[in-house]
Amino acid sequence: MQAFELAARTGSFKAAAELLHVTASAVSHRIAGLERQLGARLFERGPRGVVLAPAGRLLASTTGRAFGDLSRALARQGGGSQRLRVSAVPIVASHWLLPRLGQFLAAHPGIELQVEASPRMADMEAGLVDVALRYGEGDWPGMAAEKFMDLSAVPVAAPELVRRLRLRTPTELLRAPLIRVAPFGTSWVEWAEGVGLDPAGFAERRGGIKGVQVDGMGAALRAAAHGLGVALVFDPLIESEITSGALVRVGPSLPARGQIWFVCRPRERSLPAVRAFRRWMRGEIAAVR
Repeated sequence: MQAFELAARTGSFKAAAELLHVTASAVSHRIAGLERQLGARLFERGPRGVVLAPAGRLLASTTGRAFGDLSRALARQGGGSQRLRVSAVPIVASHWLLPRLGQFLAAHPGIELQVEASPRMADMEAGLVDVALRYGEGDWPGMAAEKFMDLSAVPVAAPELVRRLRLRTPTELLRAPLIRVAPFGTSWVEWAEGVGLDPAGFAERRGGIKGVQVDGMGAALRAAAHGLGVALVFDPLIESEITSGALVRVGPSLPARGQIWFVCRPRERSLPAVRAFRRWMRGEIAAVR
């Protein structure tokens, strides 16, 4: 059951095996035995790993909650290692959370931290994660959501592209290829309207200069750094690229529709590991303001 719960949460037999310190084959055999016992297939193989079959989703809603309850019961006793499972929007995980985690772990050696980067809101009620760092407007029914980071959309580009195209004013961005991000974030049309430019010029271009579309803000940042165009990304998550000189701001910022929120189950806000993580994050945010 533990092998199944880890494979369900990570979407990978290999990742589950690493967490259990066994081989991926051993995890596969354990899950196969569970499938024989239940008489139902629990996983289907997908292009990026394994995905839960209908019977697997039903079982995961129970096992995730059960293992989560066990972990929280141990945490309430205040002894031994505490496990904290955090799900974060990929750009927040890669550009804000992971570069700072060493400080948190050094200050809290008794907390075992597991981080999942996912664009989707995790099934928190099922107990698959303890804390989520999500992009949105804070409207997650049944969850306790606290805003901890305001975001602004700002255009950025590689310095060489700025020099080559002579991008000195926001209007001159019209002669640059634009990098568009799906599925979330401020669109170029929204940005143009917000900063007082003609939005028609920033709509999807059917002729003339072509841009590129990517499936995440991290990919947009990499594309911009390689000179593929101008990306509309979130401040303050781009500070490392700006500080290093890989990217420069090439236009005004616009407050984003969504923010980054700290989300957990209301009944677990007082757990020691959750309180410690929230307190540390608040300190980190205050330090960069």
